[in-house]
Amino acid sequence: MAKTKRSKKSKNQILEEKLRLRIIILFVIFAIIVSALRLGFIGQGIHNCVAFLTGNLYGVVYLALLVVCIYILCKAQIPRLNGPEAIGIYAIFISMLTIASIPSQPQASGMGVISTYLQSQQMNKGGFIGICLYGVFSSLFESLGALILSIIILIIGLALIFSKLYFQHQKTKKKKPKVSKQEETPVQTIVLKKKSHFFDFLSKDKEIPLFPDSAFDDVEEKIDPEMTSAFEFDQDNMKLDIKEKKPLKIKEEKESPQESYIEPPKKTDLSHYQLPPLSLLSTRSTHNVSKEKSAANKNAARLTNVLKQFGVNATIENAFIGPTITKYELKLEIGTRVNKILQLQDDIKLALATADIRIEAPIPGKPYVGIEVPNQSAAMVGFKDVLKSLLSNSKYQHNPLVVALGKDVSGKPVFAQLDKMPHLLIAGATGSGKSVCVNTIISSILMRAKPDEVKLILVDPKKVELSIYNGIPHLLAPVVTDPKKAAAVLREVVAEMERRYDLFASVNARNIQGYNEFAKTYNEDHTDEPKEILPYHVIILDEVADLMMVASKDVEDCIMRISQMARAAGIHLIVATQRPSTDIITGVIKANIPSRIAFAVSSSIDSRTILDTSGAEKLLGKGDMLFSPMGSSSPMRVQGCFVSDEEVSAIVHYVSSQQEVVYEDKYVNVKSISSTQGSDDFDEEDEEYEKCREFVIQAQKASTSLLQRKFRIGYNKAARIIDRLEEEGVIGPQLGSKPREVYIRQYHEEDL
Repeated sequence: MAKTKRSKKSKNQILEEKLRLRIIILFVIFAIIVSALRLGFIGQGIHNCVAFLTGNLYGVVYLALLVVCIYILCKAQIPRLNGPEAIGIYAIFISMLTIASIPSQPQASGMGVISTYLQSQQMNKGGFIGICLYGVFSSLFESLGALILSIIILIIGLALIFSKLYFQHQKTKKKKPKVSKQEETPVQTIVLKKKSHFFDFLSKDKEIPLFPDSAFDDVEEKIDPEMTSAFEFDQDNMKLDIKEKKPLKIKEEKESPQESYIEPPKKTDLSHYQLPPLSLLSTRSTHNVSKEKSAANKNAARLTNVLKQFGVNATIENAFIGPTITKYELKLEIGTRVNKILQLQDDIKLALATADIRIEAPIPGKPYVGIEVPNQSAAMVGFKDVLKSLLSNSKYQHNPLVVALGKDVSGKPVFAQLDKMPHLLIAGATGSGKSVCVNTIISSILMRAKPDEVKLILVDPKKVELSIYNGIPHLLAPVVTDPKKAAAVLREVVAEMERRYDLFASVNARNIQGYNEFAKTYNEDHTDEPKEILPYHVIILDEVADLMMVASKDVEDCIMRISQMARAAGIHLIVATQRPSTDIITGVIKANIPSRIAFAVSSSIDSRTILDTSGAEKLLGKGDMLFSPMGSSSPMRVQGCFVSDEEVSAIVHYVSSQQEVVYEDKYVNVKSISSTQGSDDFDEEDEEYEKCREFVIQAQKASTSLLQRKFRIGYNKAARIIDRLEEEGVIGPQLGSKPREVYIRQYHEEDL
């Protein structure tokens, strides 16, 4: 009891001392402000004294005092004033005062300058302190020697300030390779390691340092060995309690199959990982701008003439020449209906002698009508040019999920942020450039992200588009080519999403960015039990139509859950298809994937299926796309950049040669959807199957429609029951328009 009272009393005394110190510092800050602003005769008097001592450097004095006072006010601690950093600041200030006090006349030197300064009424630049220092130095070393000595003192002061930062940086470098041995290092070795001090001979008193991290340098000397062993015993007990009472902690996840997320040796290996250079990509030739300008001027004259012939007065305000099209911005006269321009679409095509045009009436955010006319010769947009502008853009420098798409109608590069979308739907007819766009997105990720930053899951039912990426270290599993297995992989992605949300809830984080920041700060203090740094996951389904044909319900449910919830978990979905019909791109998929890319399609119905608006049927193909990111009012026309097979092979070879791929077991050993779901469905239908079997034997006839009417079940379930009856030999096969034959008679059932 006595010990507890003494400890409470000491705590109260400490709080009172801190409060008293803060009150004093507030008065000091008030005096600094009054003196700096020269408020009243008190402020003017203090300012005159400071200016007399320091000359024109009084502003530096005020600023330094204010910084020290703010530090004391926040920390409630007086910094060490005799440490190496403080001595360095003093040296810099002394050298500045001396240099400022050196007169323009070199003959003015010695102790006589002090009396001359006191007799004159002019204020010296270095003040009384500076002139005294100059007098002493110049009397010993002349004027030039005083200048050289002041510069040397300035260099020494800078060295004293920055030396500790340099040695701390060297210590952190030496500590990094020791992470892989963290499980074998006992607690005593971690506690008893001492940090090396620099300029320890300058500080004799044990006061509070200027930098708070050095306050922990001598803690290990005060630890009692008995207390250390007791601490180890308590820590072991804590570990046992965590395993028994809290199964959702990180410790139990190390025993689960998801152990591959925490692998410190792989992180050290990735420190030598180099991103692929731009030299792997080839430079594409640019189009002839002068030729396109002359053609644009001719088309502009033809456009205004044909509009005048039909009574539409319009002026061309701007013309943007892009890689494949030229966009004209027309300003209509007041009173002209916009719908009249749309009615003249065929006449404009005839006047310009072009295959097709696209009219944007009006342009969102502008009082103009846009007419997009194809160029005479289309220019190829190189992947290297767009990626080079992306790498030079500081806005996206630290975001590995920004990918290059192409160039817009004005020739500006267009990028897509997968974390902002957060999911993407890509659709278009065969040969329109959909597969090249998918390769561009994957290549952008490989060129900008390391394997520990972004992980990929690639699903390619066609088996020829994405198989080239097998072996890259970014993959969580080999490229999935079996549609039945792909549906099961999507289930594992949903399970991973739920696991991540459990991790977020355990540390009160809202998204993957907040969790990773918490994990980084936690791992700096707890090297023995690090938390996993979660990478982003990008799932690319190259042909979702094949998946919908095999397991439409499971695929649609998984896509719905991932697209609804996976954004905060850092999981992003890219769905691509070449059959943009309503049975493939269902309403559920469209409602949960707001960002879309439409390539050339055959009809406006397909365009409305993808974008909810027409326009994609007028695209030119070969990478010409309409890009509609989340939140945009109208789609943007973009010419997609082209990446060749040779460039993709070079990127894959460069990436694979640096790091060996390590697959996740839960994605590799996943069971196909047919083997896991078929038996369960039949188990659930056993009761209805027995009823249907009994009815078929009694009625001596069987058909899918009969079972639907009698038992009020759906077509799929009735068809499965008919197939099972046929497999078990109850009924015969279907023979054209003849009814099925029932092999089992009713009296057989009664005898049994």
